[in-house]
Amino acid sequence: MTRLVRAELAKLRTTRTVYGVTAAMAAFAVLTVAANTTDRQGAPPLSADSLPPLVGAPAALLSGAALLLGILAMAGEFRHHTITQTFLVTPDRGRVVGAKLVAAALTGIALAVVTLAVTMAVAVAWLSAKGVAVSVVDADLGRVLLGTVLAAGLCGLVGVGVGALLRNQVAALVTVLVWALLVEGLLLDLLHAPSLARWLPSAAAAALTSPGGAHLPRWGGGLVFAAYGFAFAILGTRFVVRRDVT
Repeated sequence: MTRLVRAELAKLRTTRTVYGVTAAMAAFAVLTVAANTTDRQGAPPLSADSLPPLVGAPAALLSGAALLLGILAMAGEFRHHTITQTFLVTPDRGRVVGAKLVAAALTGIALAVVTLAVTMAVAVAWLSAKGVAVSVVDADLGRVLLGTVLAAGLCGLVGVGVGALLRNQVAALVTVLVWALLVEGLLLDLLHAPSLARWLPSAAAAALTSPGGAHLPRWGGGLVFAAYGFAFAILGTRFVVRRDVT
């Protein structure tokens, strides 16, 4: 299994998409810090307490990027017709999907670590330049970092599950966008059903990165989103094992 995971990680490392997404997230992190520390009319003054929200600001887009990479890791093989060769080399399809799940989760975690490191470095430097003393040894900051990394890893897991279920890369991406924007975003808002919305995947993931309000507690969101991740992983694996490749 370790060999398969290394092989899947090698596939991801040799694609330009991973590096493009990482570079885009790093750039977005810098822009987010700049946007949240300038032109603050009506906002509270910057202080040491400003560091955790600044570091956590890219979390939502970061989770989406990890989900994208997970979908591409699975559905991309069907799109480029390389899945047949993969299964010829390793006929045990369940092990192949399992390796992709682990690789996508690790890639999501790595993406989060790089993005958070860039965000923190820029945020600390920016706040220091404005005369605000900050400390990176902070419980609130630690919870933001842990929640964001965990959400990114689980999103990579979910992405592989969705890609395995739908196979078609475009269909998987469109389905995720429609679900997040229309079903969880617009429809439930029109139905005024916050008690239901908090238990759905996007809201559960958001509870990991920005708890409070109508969201579940961070630990509750983590458990619910982890349950979604493993459910997608199990269903996706069963679909790949039982269905023909062509």
